[in-house]
Amino acid sequence: MNKIFKILAIFTVCFSLYSEEKASPKNFKPFTGKVIGNKVRMRSGADLDSAIISQLNKDQLVLVLKDSNEFWGVKPASKNKGYVFRSYVIDNTVEADRVNIRLEPNVDAPIIGQLHSKDIVDGKMCPENNKWLEIDLPSDVCFYISKEYITYSGDVDLYVKTQIRQDEVEKLLNSAYFITQGECKKPYDEMNPDQAIEKFDEIIKHYPDFTAYVQQAKDGLALLQDNYLQKKIAYLEAKANISQVEKDELSKAVEKITVTKKNESITEKMKFWESVENSLYRTWTTFHPEKKQKDFYKEQEINSMMLSGIIESFTQKIKNKPGDYLVKSNNNSAYLYSTKVNLDEYVGKKVKLKVSPRPNNNFAFPAYFVNEVEVQ
Repeated sequence: MNKIFKILAIFTVCFSLYSEEKASPKNFKPFTGKVIGNKVRMRSGADLDSAIISQLNKDQLVLVLKDSNEFWGVKPASKNKGYVFRSYVIDNTVEADRVNIRLEPNVDAPIIGQLHSKDIVDGKMCPENNKWLEIDLPSDVCFYISKEYITYSGDVDLYVKTQIRQDEVEKLLNSAYFITQGECKKPYDEMNPDQAIEKFDEIIKHYPDFTAYVQQAKDGLALLQDNYLQKKIAYLEAKANISQVEKDELSKAVEKITVTKKNESITEKMKFWESVENSLYRTWTTFHPEKKQKDFYKEQEINSMMLSGIIESFTQKIKNKPGDYLVKSNNNSAYLYSTKVNLDEYVGKKVKLKVSPRPNNNFAFPAYFVNEVEVQ
């Protein structure tokens, strides 16, 4: 009987060791993975119940750091931040043990890591909630992607080299847009768009593997060229120095460089306001250089206000009109436009609107950008 118990004990120990080795393979090495699907979810934990951090696109590269059963643990992007309660951090030093790092600045947000007593953090006050610090994520924090959506693409060096190129193209794009913003404010005879054009061209020609940045460069180049040609037409007309033939040729050039996006869900009215919103975003990035457009709109929504009333079309052909719609409630009115919501669908309906202030160009009523619409 004792012999049977010994055999069972040995079997149990061996099975336990085998299970541990299977769960945490000793031969695992970090590698560069490639996403093989669209809108692939990256989660805060290695299970389907964990919070969704973001959605990744096909061919996007990730650095795989951990094998977690059915999931790969991947390095967070540099833009991913964590949030800790300010009262636990004094002079950049953590003053408690097992301080939770959360995905968002509130106590109900998912926990994505922990800090320990005496850890040093370089945080800044969160603009959304000043009781929290926004910090870079520690090196031991991973996010998780189902293994079925990741394929091996190369060693760690591939990811490092790709990140270097991404940093390069981001700097080029930000610089090109910054120059474009300055040039577009100048009169035609003072404009010198060559430097911005060179930077946009460099992105388009030398960074074809970063399709999103290439598209932004094409959009920026079209915006700059359109602005330049429009000012040239106005300048020459003012000088009475342009023939109708020359004017027609310049007008054709403007049409040729105009970028028409193929998203059928975006109406012509919405497309008209995209350049206005892009200009506002670029101005905003002057003070938030590391932020993306989604961060701009997130801040807009946080600081938004509520309006209610009935939406009407504003069809008068007036120069510099601050919106394509009006919302009317009792004796109050406001101009509206949006690149997020097709307001045509709500004309004649009583609605509640989540809006952000916009310039009203000295018209009679205030103007707003519509973030969300709810039919009442």
